[in-house]
Amino acid sequence: MRVGLSLVERCIYRGIFTKSELESAKKIAKQNFEVPKVELPKAKDITHLQDGVEHVHNQSDFQEDETGEGPPEFYFDMLATAYILTDKNIISMDDIHRKIDNFDKTYPARGFSVVLKAWTNPDFKSALIKDAKSAILDMGINLESFADIICFAHDDTTHHIVVCTLCSCYPRTLLGMPPAWYKSRSYRSRVVHEPRKVLAEFGTFIPDTKDVKVHDSNADMRYLILPERPEGTEGWSKADMSRLISRDHLVGVRLPKVGQN
Repeated sequence: MRVGLSLVERCIYRGIFTKSELESAKKIAKQNFEVPKVELPKAKDITHLQDGVEHVHNQSDFQEDETGEGPPEFYFDMLATAYILTDKNIISMDDIHRKIDNFDKTYPARGFSVVLKAWTNPDFKSALIKDAKSAILDMGINLESFADIICFAHDDTTHHIVVCTLCSCYPRTLLGMPPAWYKSRSYRSRVVHEPRKVLAEFGTFIPDTKDVKVHDSNADMRYLILPERPEGTEGWSKADMSRLISRDHLVGVRLPKVGQN
């Protein structure tokens, strides 16, 4: 959310559009949400056959997932910004859809490729820990982000885990979109106070002999966690090793293991 609002403020500061233009576009965006609400069905009025047996519903089956107040204000800021930038031919809807597609497909693979190279190239691993952003750029990956990237590697004495206690700062152009649990208030608050308990809920049990360090992301600093290469992968092909890596490993909530992803 904070990143999105920073974009709006930056556009206004640089004169790309005015506050008046933003408010006018927001008004149009909000009008698009002014549609009649569909009334939920009453459970007592619905009876049907399910697998040949008469079936009735409970009213709880028809409860709404949302409270009905509509999207938050910052969502309309983002819609309005998209309207204005496309209207001024600064970006196109194709650009926006291409970016979303990159978040879903291209960006997560970038993080996996970085870990894979670190597992197989000791010199690259050292460079990654020393200056992650430069090392990743040397791979030919431009993260398109002003934020710095710091890489912490698990070892025999320390386990690392990442959180953004303020909102959901996350290396999106390296790992894709953050998962819902990463953005949840529960994770953001609990992992700081009881990290071992949170890790255990992910199936990750850290011995008391090992320290757990929690790293708090922000708008200027993002983190990449480098898991240790699993034992028993000597002689494996890169394709086989890549199947051991997942997003959760690069945030630090899980550990890659042979025979488990």
